[in-house]
Amino acid sequence: MYDGDMTSPETGAQRPRRTQAERRAATRTALLDASITCLVDEGYANTTRRKILERAGVTAGALHHHFAGMSELLSEAVRHLRAQITQEMLSQGPPDAPSLKGRLEQLLDRIWAMRTGQLFQAQAELLLAARTDPELRAVLVEVQHELASLNTTATAVLLPEMSDQSGFMQVIDTAQAAMRGLALLAILDEDEAERAWPITRRHIIQLSAPFIAASKDSL
Repeated sequence: MYDGDMTSPETGAQRPRRTQAERRAATRTALLDASITCLVDEGYANTTRRKILERAGVTAGALHHHFAGMSELLSEAVRHLRAQITQEMLSQGPPDAPSLKGRLEQLLDRIWAMRTGQLFQAQAELLLAARTDPELRAVLVEVQHELASLNTTATAVLLPEMSDQSGFMQVIDTAQAAMRGLALLAILDEDEAERAWPITRRHIIQLSAPFIAASKDSL
């Protein structure tokens, strides 16, 4: 694969040669993205080293340079995708509905969209595999702990009016658990899961009512 100076087809100008650190980062990202794609398109059982390498367009030596084995690669791929989706959600800024209840509904819908996207599909494949793979299970436990910390940080940014109220994070945890269940249902029956989501969201809002009322910013 050529990685020297190249001419831009748009301008005819020479693009600078990438540094070694940039090439390493690009190779790592390619492997992570290829792993996620394989998990989503083909499932864990059919996600092989060869297929990942083919999708990433790199050599086996490159994989061994960045990851100790397939369990580490696939677990890091989940972290990679979670970071991307979380960044995308946070980059949208705080919800902008005129009421606090409306902003909470917007946030829940954002999280639901994440739960029904590639992240959860890849996670579901790995969670099932982790039942009989102790190494993979240990890593995924760490990822789950990271998610709990991420929930706290994201809620403080997106719903500062309620994030510091005692007990509200337990409501968020309950909402996440409910969404995980519906996302699993969506694997079997997407239409049924989508029909159930508005009802589930309404129940979550009801659980949040005391915190909305206690907020001085509630409308």
